[in-house]
Amino acid sequence: MTVTWRGAVSYALTVVVVSWLIGAAVDLAWSAASGDFGMWASFWVKEPWQAVFLGAATVSLTLARRLMDPLPRWRVMLVDGSVYLVALLVCWGVASWVAGDGAPVDAAFFMATLALFSLQLPAAWLLCVWRSGSLEVVLAKAGTDGLHGGLAAR
Repeated sequence: MTVTWRGAVSYALTVVVVSWLIGAAVDLAWSAASGDFGMWASFWVKEPWQAVFLGAATVSLTLARRLMDPLPRWRVMLVDGSVYLVALLVCWGVASWVAGDGAPVDAAFFMATLALFSLQLPAAWLLCVWRSGSLEVVLAKAGTDGLHGGLAAR
């Protein structure tokens, strides 16, 4: 059994985009409380690494759901939550390394902490559980490997 490409892409887009929007909305509320909208806009709207993260996380979650066997919901949250977190850490670590930061790992973990406090990570975890219940699963043909349609290794 395997998850269809359409189901995996739909799942990944829902988890990544909605959790990112929740993080941006919570941070916007914090910015409104402090009155500093310039910092919010420069980070969430104008930062090109946000788009890189959205793309990398979507591709990573799509491949994780497509290439792995269907899992119980609690395992989907653990596996896909870890994939989401690794995509976040790698993207922001590379972003700070490219910017010339002397400690890109520290910057990446700072971004993960920000994602936790802005509810982006908890939202991603909850969305993984919620969306995994409606993944489209298909059975592979007998004698084929479910991914490529070729003969299964025996």
